[in-house]
Amino acid sequence: MNPLNTGLVVGALALLMTASVSVSVSAQTTYPGKPIRLIVPIAAGGPSDAAARALAKGLTAGLGQEVLVENRPGGNTGVGAGAVLSAAADGYTLLFALASNSGLPHLSKASPYKSLAEFTPISTIGGNTQCLVVPASVPARTLAEFAAHAKASAKPLMRGSNNVSEDMVAGQVTGALGIKLERVPYKGAPQMLPDLLEGRLQAAVLPVGFSAPHVRSGRLVMLGCSMAERIAALPTVPTLREAGVAAAPLITAHFVLGPPQLPVEIAERLAAAVRQAAQTADFKQEMDRLLIVGAARSPAETRELMLQAEAQYMQYVRETGASID
Repeated sequence: MNPLNTGLVVGALALLMTASVSVSVSAQTTYPGKPIRLIVPIAAGGPSDAAARALAKGLTAGLGQEVLVENRPGGNTGVGAGAVLSAAADGYTLLFALASNSGLPHLSKASPYKSLAEFTPISTIGGNTQCLVVPASVPARTLAEFAAHAKASAKPLMRGSNNVSEDMVAGQVTGALGIKLERVPYKGAPQMLPDLLEGRLQAAVLPVGFSAPHVRSGRLVMLGCSMAERIAALPTVPTLREAGVAAAPLITAHFVLGPPQLPVEIAERLAAAVRQAAQTADFKQEMDRLLIVGAARSPAETRELMLQAEAQYMQYVRETGASID
């Protein structure tokens, strides 16, 4: 090659590398330069929405830019997730995913993604413990009594549902008890609650923090929770395993995710901000109120937990043939 041409090529490569490093450094030092959208793929008003808003408040303080919660329910959380999947990979559109988002591709052909691993993992905060509850009007105070009531009923009992994690826990329960519950879909737990409290629904699987106030008031009865150990705040409520459901406790978490190919430096900047927010007194107080337990995780730890949750849903679908289509 002509020495002059060689010099030109080397010079061009050097300029390219310098530009690449410059862009990376610029993204790291100037991000964020405008408000950030945190998309929550469920209706407002439930415990996951409250957790997202608590996190957004902490991130706003830590990042120096407003983090705005945007509820995008629909498609069993697929609508909101799809909006982030197709968003620009610039860190200004994030997803506050539920662990159940890991199961959506395996339960629904309408899922906009084939695996939650398509998103960029940023961090994790604790998830919702799912518990089977019935209205006080149902003549059952234990899981065994509920099974007997369901078998004696002239028609299937009605179960409210608003996401796939609840369906999975309900499937574990009905499979173990040998009963059938008719699924009635809702956009969110707040929309379901009036029908449950009034007895128009005879059962639901709900986050413990959402249902606990109504259990304490006597309007709902909690029959069991999908956890390895009993919840400290509700020591008389058995785990589902103690009550006779042998299935493994459900992996629960809220994942903070970015679109595919989000730059590493932005993901790390956001992960550090989540860790900082999770240490604030306000955030901890809200998590205690919601009975949400779990430490913030790194991007790598988040990815690993996402894959574990997905494997759990895949096994459930293989064993039961479950579908929400």
